[in-house]
Amino acid sequence: MVQERRVHRGRVRQVAAETTVSTSRLTELLERIADVTVIDDYLKKAWRDSSSAVQLVFQNPPNDFVFAIPDSEWSTIFESIDVDEDEAAAAKQWYSTRAHGLLTSNGRSHELKEDHSYLVVPIQDIKVWRRSRLVLSWWFQELAEDGLTPPEMLDFWMTEELGNAPKEWASQRDVHPEAVRKNVRQAREKLVE
Repeated sequence: MVQERRVHRGRVRQVAAETTVSTSRLTELLERIADVTVIDDYLKKAWRDSSSAVQLVFQNPPNDFVFAIPDSEWSTIFESIDVDEDEAAAAKQWYSTRAHGLLTSNGRSHELKEDHSYLVVPIQDIKVWRRSRLVLSWWFQELAEDGLTPPEMLDFWMTEELGNAPKEWASQRDVHPEAVRKNVRQAREKLVE
C-alpha cells in the first residue's frame, strides 16, 4: 500500500499570484518536495548530527514539524526534483508563509539565521505516528512498573535502544557521562531481576 503524502495547500493561490508559477505547478512542486523530505532525516539532522545546520523550530504532532534549514539543504531538495529558479523561489516562499502561519498561530517566534529558510515537513501517516507513540508509552509504563526511575528509563532508551553513545547523550543532557552509564547499569540490573 502506497502512503499518500499530505501537503497543506493553504496560501498556494496567494503565493502563485505573487510569482510566475501557476497554482497547479506550485501544488505539483509541493507534492514532489513532500515526496523527497522525510521527517526522520530532518529530525536526525536537527537532534543527532552536531555538524548539521538544520534546526527544529516548531513541532505540532500529529501534523507538522517546522525546520530552519540552510540554503544548501534547499539546493539538495531542488536538485532532486529538478526545478528552475522561479519555481524554487515560489516553493520557498510558500514554505516561509506556511511556517510563519504555524508559528504565529501558536504564539511562537523564531529568528532565522542568515542563508536559512523554513521547511515544513508534515507527518506522513498520522495513524502510524499515534500508534508508535502509544506503543512507546506502554513500553515506558512497563519500565516504570519494573522500578526504573525516569532518568534510568530515559538514559536506557537513548543509549541501549536508540544507540546513542553515553558520552554524546550525556552532553545533550548536560550531565557527566558516568551519570548516564550508572543509570543504564541500574536499569539493566532492575530489568534482569
